[in-house]
Amino acid sequence: TVLVKKHAAYSVLSKLLPELVDHLYHFRDHYFENHNVEDAGKKQQDVQEEMEKTLQKMEAIDGNSQGRAYTLMLKGKALNVSAYYNAQSEKLLSKAVKLDPELVEAWNQLGEVYWKKGDVSAAHTCFSGALSHCKNKGSLQNLSMVLRQLHTTSPDEHAQNVMDSVRQAKLAVQMDVCDGRSWCEFYYAIY
Repeated sequence: TVLVKKHAAYSVLSKLLPELVDHLYHFRDHYFENHNVEDAGKKQQDVQEEMEKTLQKMEAIDGNSQGRAYTLMLKGKALNVSAYYNAQSEKLLSKAVKLDPELVEAWNQLGEVYWKKGDVSAAHTCFSGALSHCKNKGSLQNLSMVLRQLHTTSPDEHAQNVMDSVRQAKLAVQMDVCDGRSWCEFYYAIY
């Protein structure tokens, strides 16, 4: 019965916590559907406030969950909603990938955190690491982007990175031909 209770609790967490984080990202991505253009200057502040509310709700729900790595990933993802680097997000996501190295979404989020921090090499490592566990369009899109930004020591090395960027973007498009971001990364990679 203890195992059944733990499984039921994890099942609830695995549905409720992602919904909270998805709602937060929807708030950010669809901000102007519910706010006037005049509110553009307040968007970052409003997103920050929504993030804090989301984290409070997650704390209230989380308590002592079985899926610790998953919960850390979701909290790190919530903190990563901002357009700017967040050290706490980096800390939580780093813990998540250490606890569960196969948690691809944590690798992708950590890569985005490093990219915001300006550490393109670490971002490259994260997206490559995610792909070593599971081929997914998010990692391919991000890897395509960072390959074009990696510091190189020669024109040949840069050309090789650009060609690899095109390959990654092409794979992302092949995974989902209807995904606009994949097509954008492909366009940026070839031009």
